[in-house]
Amino acid sequence: MFKKFTIAVLGTLLSASLAFGSGFSIYEQGGKATAMGGAFIGLADDNTAVFYNPAGITNLEGTNLTLGTAIIIPAFAFQGPTNVDENLYTKANDLIFPPTHFYATHQLTDDLTAGFGFYTLFGLGSDWDKDWVGRTHATVSHFQTFFLNPVLAYKLMDNLSIAAGYSFVIGSVSMEYSTYAQPTDTYVETKMEGSTTGHGSNAGLQYKTMKGLSLGAVYRHNVQLDFEDGDLTFDIPSSLNPAVDAIHAGLFPDTKGSAGIKLANLIGAGIAYDLTEDFTASFDWMQLGWSSYDELVIKFDEPIAGSEESVAEKGYEDSYSLRFGMEYRYTESLALRAGYCRDNHAVPDENVEPDLPEGDRHCFTVGIGYKMGAIDVDAWYFYLSQDERKITNSNHDFNGIYTGMGNLFGLTLNYSF
Repeated sequence: MFKKFTIAVLGTLLSASLAFGSGFSIYEQGGKATAMGGAFIGLADDNTAVFYNPAGITNLEGTNLTLGTAIIIPAFAFQGPTNVDENLYTKANDLIFPPTHFYATHQLTDDLTAGFGFYTLFGLGSDWDKDWVGRTHATVSHFQTFFLNPVLAYKLMDNLSIAAGYSFVIGSVSMEYSTYAQPTDTYVETKMEGSTTGHGSNAGLQYKTMKGLSLGAVYRHNVQLDFEDGDLTFDIPSSLNPAVDAIHAGLFPDTKGSAGIKLANLIGAGIAYDLTEDFTASFDWMQLGWSSYDELVIKFDEPIAGSEESVAEKGYEDSYSLRFGMEYRYTESLALRAGYCRDNHAVPDENVEPDLPEGDRHCFTVGIGYKMGAIDVDAWYFYLSQDERKITNSNHDFNGIYTGMGNLFGLTLNYSF
């Protein structure tokens, strides 16, 4: 039992970050783009192009500053596990996440534009009651990444632009978890925390083949995050038996742990077309390359339950998204927007865990844009519906049914001068 614990404990911690790659990647990085279902790679015609497709910033004049936030309210539940009670229903605790984005661009010459972006690309988490039936799998999971991303875009021709950028990434992770201690018929509470930095790059291309038609492509390279000297601490309840307490203290010493993970790369392509002078439609295809996450190796500074390291098989798969969007410019000041996206899962059935219960999702979006002189205001609403996911072959002996949904709201302000 204790050896199984050492294999699972940090593996569960770091898998929390990777489950974000499909269902929990934070792609809501701009008001206009999000209201159009995130289908913005081909269009990329405002300051948030720094994130969606940096080649698009060559279309911007002067200096532009953008600040925005999203309010993400997920709701997840689990029915089971089947080996305990297939009708037992547990709802995760409500959480609110407010990732913020900031962009700045400046036109250096007629053909060269510089930009900078600050955003959270991977994040979120989960929170279950301390005494819930799956407490030995996860109770509290949180993960954050902050991307600082300068970019340069150059207009090769009037209708063709390219861009490249560098990302400095700050990552932090925290996990709380329980394990059953047989000698005293009790639970040992575990907490793990770690932080690190990494580096990445990105590139974009935008080509306007004819009036009203725009094509785009983007690429983001993998970011390697090496968590060194993460804190691993244990809260061991007293058994009132000094001999048993000494055994537990020896099995679960507060120590450090290290592991390396590689976040998925991203490849995307998009098209936008003006169906009329006032109506634009867009479509994006995007893939996150999670197949690079095959296993997780964790090394402990001190042995945990007799083990100095653990190896956990993950077997994640590449996942893709399809995104559709439209904008109707009702007046010169007011634009109406709507969109739809389909996100496919990256975690195979056998490796789905309650720390982040990922699945295939349908996303529906609406929003408005309003211009007030040099200020643009973009507001949006996003409804996420996750397909019911029934697990019958869990590698973690935790079969059951996962369900989920989410409500997201956001606002982005842009100032041009």
